[in-house]
Amino acid sequence: MQVKCELDTNKYQIGIRVTDNEFKKINFVKDEFHGEWNYKIIPN
Repeated sequence: MQVKCELDTNKYQIGIRVTDNEFKKINFVKDEFHGEWNYKIIPN
């Protein structure tokens, strides 16, 4: 297994909310192992 990590030092605005409609448009693919935690987001 290989793990890659990188520190992101950018600052991001907090409190941004995603609407239910926007969330439904995200193409999630759940993993077989703990799909509620592990998933991929596939480009639309």
